Amino acid sequence: MDAEASPSFSRSVSGHVRGALRLARGAWSHAARLALDIALPTLCVACREPVSGEGVCANCWAKLSFIAPPYCPRLGIPFVYDPGPELLSMEAIANPPAYRRARAAVRYDDVARTLVHALKYQDRTDLAPAMGRWMARAGRELLEEADALVAGTVALAPRLEPPLQPVGGAGAGHRATNRR
Repeated sequence: MDAEASPSFSRSVSGHVRGALRLARGAWSHAARLALDIALPTLCVACREPVSGEGVCANCWAKLSFIAPPYCPRLGIPFVYDPGPELLSMEAIANPPAYRRARAAVRYDDVARTLVHALKYQDRTDLAPAMGRWMARAGRELLEEADALVAGTVALAPRLEPPLQPVGGAGAGHRATNRR
């Protein structure tokens, strides 16, 4: 009978030891993270002030200008007032782009520029999930209607457009535009 009780007793003890080790490892990890936060506090990406959490502080967050309707259906440029459905901005009428529609999550001002540069040039990949959610929300209607999503850099854009052709005459002062 002692022989039968011995294996279950050793399994019970080893289970308790493993649980205690997991608990100790978790406590050590928490203590190390706390020490690191004290020694090297997380700083706001834009103003470099200490923040609790990640990304931007409350002041810089308030400076982000998220783009919401009403906006130009072609360029995504925000309107001051709602001019009505499908009305294009003056920029879209004066210089029609080669693409049908575009959207942006935020205005490209000081804080947004700093965030984009931190992601692109300072290897701050921790910003990507939040910025990706912003972009997905801004382009939701475009994504729902799309057959495919192709990622690319702005540097590729000139190669994707049709060649420029002169409008009007060949004289000076005539602008070139994309023909479709």
